[in-house]
Amino acid sequence: MTALETKRSAGALRRHSRSQLRAKTKYRAADAASAWLLLAPALVLFILFIIIPTIVGVGLSFYEWNFFDTPSFIGLANFAKFAADSAAWNSLGVTLLFVLLGVVPTIALGFMLAVLINANMPGVGVLRVLYFVPVVLSVAVSAVLWAFIYDSRQGPIGALLRLLGLPPIDILHTDTLALPALVVMMVWLALPIVIILYLAGLQRVPEDIYSAAALDGAGPWRTLWSITWPNVASTTFVVAILEIVNYVASSLDVSLIMTNGGPLGATTALSLYAYRQAFSNQDVGYASVLSVVQMVIIVAVIGLGRLITRRFSR
Repeated sequence: MTALETKRSAGALRRHSRSQLRAKTKYRAADAASAWLLLAPALVLFILFIIIPTIVGVGLSFYEWNFFDTPSFIGLANFAKFAADSAAWNSLGVTLLFVLLGVVPTIALGFMLAVLINANMPGVGVLRVLYFVPVVLSVAVSAVLWAFIYDSRQGPIGALLRLLGLPPIDILHTDTLALPALVVMMVWLALPIVIILYLAGLQRVPEDIYSAAALDGAGPWRTLWSITWPNVASTTFVVAILEIVNYVASSLDVSLIMTNGGPLGATTALSLYAYRQAFSNQDVGYASVLSVVQMVIIVAVIGLGRLITRRFSR
């Protein structure tokens, strides 16, 4: 091959490479445009109903407003009010109790039920249908159902106590029992999503590990705690973060419908306290401060979760 032919071949190769690069760039641009087009409706809704209300809520925390008069700027007065408000701190403590009492049972029950469903044991078909019932029912319907269950006069718990010759207990009006009773219902509401997440995690565990464990003589319990549980650790971490956020933010509906925050504020979480400040006391600025505090807690939990994930993924 002559020098001229070599030069021509090199030039043709460079032109071919440039044309391939342009084609790839064009395809990537088309893919990006298609992705943004598909994301646009959800992104618009997210901006309208999440981002803008969040910005407005943070802004209102610096104002005094009652829905009707012109908002007046008061600086950090609402934050100072929160610092001195014992009822607000009590509601924050109630919120933390919801988290402490609810997250661990939700994870434990969700994991065990997911393992049973994934094992295809006899009778699991019924469980597969029943575990999704809380998703079908609205929170309001679920709250009414559980209020009936806890009813000391007409509910099944009261009937069982009478059958055993025990005095009835008005669970939702007893300050030491009301919050645990609500937590039980919230665990029931949270289980379907937790089970689905664990089922997805269980599908990723290689079957070869179970075969090797069986050859080594590992029994069901040893296999469960030494193989299955460690291999869904990443799923457990995601579930824990989601459920902490859920118990911080989602206690409003349950508390409002079932106990209205009672008895004696025992079930008044921060979200319900903020709701009352806004719509009962018409103090929108102070309610915004309470919402900002709740948002900071949620963002801190999510941020801590991401930090831990990045650290352990290295």
